[in-house]
Amino acid sequence: MGFLAERLRSQTSDLADLLTRRIRELTNRENLLSCIKRRGGFDPESSLLEPGEYAAVGIDGSMDYDELLEMLLFYVCATGFRCNFTLDEDVRFHLDRVERDRRLAASASVPLWTEDLFQVTDETESMEQDVGRSAERIPFALMTMAELYLAVKAVDDGMVRLIFLDRPLSGTFGPLSRDFRFFLRRGRSPLLGIKTSHGPVTLLDFKLVSVLGSGNNWISRRPQYLPYLAIQTLLKVKSLSHEELYEKLGISEKRGRKLLKKLMQMHKDSDDGLFVDDPLKEDAPLALQDNVRYYWLRVKEVAFSIVERVFSSSEHPLMIDKGESWLTVIDLNTINTILIHILREKALERGVLVVGIAKDTSASEFLRAVIPYAKVEGLIPADEKLPNLKHDRAFLTILSGTNPGLFKAPWRTIGYDSCFTTLIQGDGKVPLRAARRAVSLERQFVRGYFQLREFKSDKAVRSPTFLYDRFYNPKTDEKFIAEITVLERGRKAKIYPYWEGAEENPLDSFILCLLSKCDNPEIIEAIGHNQLLYLADKAVKNEIRMMKGLLRGVADLELGSLSRRQKIFTIARRFRDIRKETEGARERAALEEI
Repeated sequence: MGFLAERLRSQTSDLADLLTRRIRELTNRENLLSCIKRRGGFDPESSLLEPGEYAAVGIDGSMDYDELLEMLLFYVCATGFRCNFTLDEDVRFHLDRVERDRRLAASASVPLWTEDLFQVTDETESMEQDVGRSAERIPFALMTMAELYLAVKAVDDGMVRLIFLDRPLSGTFGPLSRDFRFFLRRGRSPLLGIKTSHGPVTLLDFKLVSVLGSGNNWISRRPQYLPYLAIQTLLKVKSLSHEELYEKLGISEKRGRKLLKKLMQMHKDSDDGLFVDDPLKEDAPLALQDNVRYYWLRVKEVAFSIVERVFSSSEHPLMIDKGESWLTVIDLNTINTILIHILREKALERGVLVVGIAKDTSASEFLRAVIPYAKVEGLIPADEKLPNLKHDRAFLTILSGTNPGLFKAPWRTIGYDSCFTTLIQGDGKVPLRAARRAVSLERQFVRGYFQLREFKSDKAVRSPTFLYDRFYNPKTDEKFIAEITVLERGRKAKIYPYWEGAEENPLDSFILCLLSKCDNPEIIEAIGHNQLLYLADKAVKNEIRMMKGLLRGVADLELGSLSRRQKIFTIARRFRDIRKETEGARERAALEEI
């Protein structure tokens, strides 16, 4: 043991020396200041909000699960806290009058037999099945649904103009959209065929939503998105000739013919449900079937019906046709993706600012993509070297702490497009390339890091560095678009992402101002965070504890009577529990004999 202790001390010392060297390498780094914005005041022309009084809402959720006999019992809840804030010469949050918004509450308890777990998680064909990992996916999907649903409800409140979510919008959307793509490839789900006021929902409806959203999203002209851009163009008109479509899309006739083949394939895959006539007929105009124009209304209606089922219905939220089929995690995350599209549509329409905050993110795109591109743009000297760090939050926290005179809080980084999360530094011929195979669609979300507080007695001691993001807003962000040549799928491609660069977007400076005005410096764990989210987090964690204490007893009572009535003691109880109880009884009997 003494040898192990000495070896551990030596190894820990080596790690401490490594951190010290990295910290030393980040001192006196004035050249990196061009990637930092420190202005955080209120300018009426900088945002969607004019001077007046509004309401802000913070939404958070929590989850847990129990193993009860051979049953899993999932608990989920989400809630919202609100307060008013005033905009005049400055921003004032009335944090002394924060209240829990009882209209913003969603909770669910979902029982599930362990043998049905892998059907719900879509892992029935997996060779390696981890019960613990799989079980967590279900309440996480339900918790995400609860938070997004409450955000959508909050947007409809006439007073609310600011919503904080305790999750990044872009970081949530990425994994959800991967599940959405799996949903489309799988092509079967209890969601398909659900009747709506505009007819039954189809796989084509979901396929269109996966890229077009509500129909108002910006769509790239890259090959994988071009068919959807063509459909978006046709949704706005009655019909177009082939040549008119090519002209509107700004593509050549050669590229147009390739596009028509892809559209024809989409037409066939939808059982000829996309176009009025064969899109390959040169003399026939391109016109969408009337039913296609209601794709968004149908999918929205289905999304809200599933949310209603999960949080308001007395039916089992996941069991369909008495257990013949199940709503899976893939289905739930497909609905969650649609909820983000609904939230974006409503927020941009009503001028509501939705800000997602990530506390413990391990993202690395600032180091591997944003700074390399800043060097290409001349924002940072090309020869500026960085320490071997792979963690944005650690890098920025150390950088600000070792340069307190340069990085005065509150500060934020330059804003950048969420597609940078799928990029890495190029090889010299192109500034950036896809981190894996493809670059995600641009102009969906804007991201950045921020730090709000420094201690007056020692300015090197600071609050944590967090990530925030928001929806891309054409009204304020269109002038910050860059044209970047990237390497995607082994070929050069042009992308047009949001890039703040040397200029300053007043909207993001306004967000920094809002963030800096609504933390609570009197509570150590809330310094530099957000008071509304802090209170929501405490409330939902407490509610989950109460739910577990109450509902576990209810389920235990129901299962106990079932096992006695049906004489299935060894089925309804785990072998290890039966063995433990029997061994305990035997030990007690032996002690009594003594």
